[in-house]
Amino acid sequence: MTVVTISRQLGSHGEEIATRVAQELNLRLIDAEIINRAAQQAGVPQVALVEMEHERRQSLTNRVLNALRAMPSLSPLSETGTSQAELPGLTIPFAGLFSTTVPPLSAWLDGYVRMVGLVIQGLAREGNVLLVGRGGQVLLKDHPSALHVQIVAPLSDRVAVIRERLDLNLRAAQNRIRASDRARFDYVRRYHDADWLDATLYHLTINTGRLSLAMAVELIIETQKALAEATGAEPDK
Repeated sequence: MTVVTISRQLGSHGEEIATRVAQELNLRLIDAEIINRAAQQAGVPQVALVEMEHERRQSLTNRVLNALRAMPSLSPLSETGTSQAELPGLTIPFAGLFSTTVPPLSAWLDGYVRMVGLVIQGLAREGNVLLVGRGGQVLLKDHPSALHVQIVAPLSDRVAVIRERLDLNLRAAQNRIRASDRARFDYVRRYHDADWLDATLYHLTINTGRLSLAMAVELIIETQKALAEATGAEPDK
């Protein structure tokens, strides 16, 4: 069963590479947006989702206040859990993670991370999936056939990408990247007790400042095939 996780620095073209690899290998692409939709349907308050966004420019205080203003009243958890249309065939025991009693922000965040872990581990059991971010490289570090990839790039290249993508000036792009790097580092450190940039977490670390996107995609695909052969993983149906 094919399982690939991709961790990426902001501006390193990680999302584009993940999309191409998923298309080439016919994998379900699971990114933060899909995980967050599943989290909302499982009862995670919007304030927790806002706090978990890595690339927001606002301060923590403003993010929390804005989320609280927009947050709908909490309701009991549905028995059906996450949407089958978004995560077909996946059954997750969400019950008990969240309740109608408003907990501290830290409890919401801890509950969100536990829910993400359940989703990622369930998807890995199903196979035929490419997971982007959310600590998949740590959550699935003991998965026998999962391929873990990190996408990086020189800071100057990343700044140029973000300036063009978001129409930002130099300083704003630099600040956005620094904030993203810090948030990703803090997330993995706090919730998984690991270093996001630790090369030993990955089978491959690809520098898109040195390799083209096409070369990066091909390298991941060939490595996944070699790993599957070496581990005796069964092909996806």
